[in-house]
Amino acid sequence: MIARVSICLPLYQQWRQLQHEVLNFDAEMVFWSCLFFLWLRVSSANAGEWSAKMPESVVGLSGSCVLIPCTFSYPANGKTYTEFTGIWYHEYSTVVYHTDTSKIINLFKGRTSLIGDLRQNNCSLNISSLRSSDAGSFMFRIEIKDLNKYSYIKKEDMVSIKVNETPENPTVSVEEEVTSGKPVNATCAVSHSCPSDLPRVTWSHGGKQSSTSQPQNLGQWKLTYYSLTFTPSREDHNKLLICSADFNGKKVTGHKTLKVKYPPYNVSVVTKPSVKENDSVELSCSSDSNPPANSYQWFSLNGTMLAKSPTYKLERVSRHTEAISCTAFNTEGKNSSGPRKLKVQYPPYNVSVVTKHSVKENDSVELSCSSDSNPPANSYQWFSLNGTMLAKSPTYKLERVSRHTEAISCTAFNTEGKNSSGPQKLNILYPPEIKSESSCQSKILTVCVCIVDSNPPSEVKWFGPDSLKAFSSTSIKQNESLTIFTLQGWLGFPETILCFANNSLGSSSITLEAPRNLIIICIAVASAVVVVLACILLYALRRRCGKRSAHLPLMKNEQNEMKTTQNKSDLENSKEEKGSDVDIYTNCPKDRVYDNWGHVARPVSSDQALEDEAVYANT
Repeated sequence: MIARVSICLPLYQQWRQLQHEVLNFDAEMVFWSCLFFLWLRVSSANAGEWSAKMPESVVGLSGSCVLIPCTFSYPANGKTYTEFTGIWYHEYSTVVYHTDTSKIINLFKGRTSLIGDLRQNNCSLNISSLRSSDAGSFMFRIEIKDLNKYSYIKKEDMVSIKVNETPENPTVSVEEEVTSGKPVNATCAVSHSCPSDLPRVTWSHGGKQSSTSQPQNLGQWKLTYYSLTFTPSREDHNKLLICSADFNGKKVTGHKTLKVKYPPYNVSVVTKPSVKENDSVELSCSSDSNPPANSYQWFSLNGTMLAKSPTYKLERVSRHTEAISCTAFNTEGKNSSGPRKLKVQYPPYNVSVVTKHSVKENDSVELSCSSDSNPPANSYQWFSLNGTMLAKSPTYKLERVSRHTEAISCTAFNTEGKNSSGPQKLNILYPPEIKSESSCQSKILTVCVCIVDSNPPSEVKWFGPDSLKAFSSTSIKQNESLTIFTLQGWLGFPETILCFANNSLGSSSITLEAPRNLIIICIAVASAVVVVLACILLYALRRRCGKRSAHLPLMKNEQNEMKTTQNKSDLENSKEEKGSDVDIYTNCPKDRVYDNWGHVARPVSSDQALEDEAVYANT
């Protein structure tokens, strides 16, 4: 015993020099602790019947808690004991737990608790708010009233605590290959030592989550999360599925790279950026798929299959070459590209002068040169109708245009060549101008011609000297900007006629003289003389016929008397005479008068007949 005390003396002297340290223990306490340790060794009589079970070591996270699972046994010898005192020591001497809390060192007060029930031989200890200074060996001592006291100081009966500053990374598990669109399960295992303070676990991928936890040996725990509704897509291929665990601000992650199978996507026709007209070009079919596409088909714009190969060659392409598409296949399905139109380089075509639809005379106008080319035209030239170059620019401005402005053409150039437009005549708008060639002529008819130059075309009205009565043109002929209006007349044609032309930009007029038509005048006079003579003759004939008719009743009475006195032969003679008189009478009202009146027969018009009827009625 004395020898053992001498062992403690150097310790006493050492701790005397360390009184100012953080633990602030005085040397005397260290000395008595050494003596207490020796006492524990001495009081281990009958130790063969005492034993404890606990892990050799446990790992705790700084700031979290750690649980030391512990069970013990003692020689009860068939008796029942009810009063137990459990004590835990750190590094053999420091009391970290005691049934009497006043005996617990300040560094551990409020941080330790006995989880187990000593009456059930459970001595499990929980240490919260773990610190790095808590690392080291821990030992359990049991004091049983009416039996004995025992300290479990054997190496196999002690536990060592290791304090980590950072938690362990979670472990993520998922199938090696998953299929796009099909649900899959993934698990995240998180190791910890404090079941009362579990970490917060999150996933980088959405899904329905569930968790289970189960104790492991050596006092460690494993927390497992399940993502039950995780449905991968092609965008998840080769991406990390990350599980994060947050231990009160200390965050660690675990991950797994997803391998997703999916049919071809983003199928496209790949070729040169551009190809010259009449050259050949090779096309290839590209796609994003897992596994890679293993077969291909090529189609024209109307759906005709052209080939079954990864590439397709076009000979002598032109700007009219149709778009082409391809379809890629793999074990998961197929997909097609959109129609791909080749970028064919060619010189300018369909060159034309572009300007306003119309422009008023004396206004200015800007012309532009348009063409279909690839690449676009990069230079231009403008030419007059006789070939004189006017400018070198994409546009050309004409000042004070007129109806006499000549046609203009342009030439477009690019890297592939050049081409020219046809001459472009501007559509100039101007008011009517009546040409000096407008005139009137008389032959059988009087014909007046009014020639009008205007754009847009004009309307023409004809007026006599009084300007009250308007005449419409007999005919209208159009020849580009010239319009020929014709007016024809017979009798009663005025000596002067006014041609009035107007359109939306203005109006113009000219007075034309109509020459007298002598032929028409002569015919008119002769016709009038004939009509007058016919009327006089008809009147005379009517008068004669009227007098003869007045004597007709007297002659009839004389004949009746003769019929009663004469014989049958005389009666027949009188009938013959009567017949001759009737013939003379009936010939008078007819349209023709015969030679027995001594006149020549002439035809009479219906108008003359109506006039004669009126004269006869008056007599």
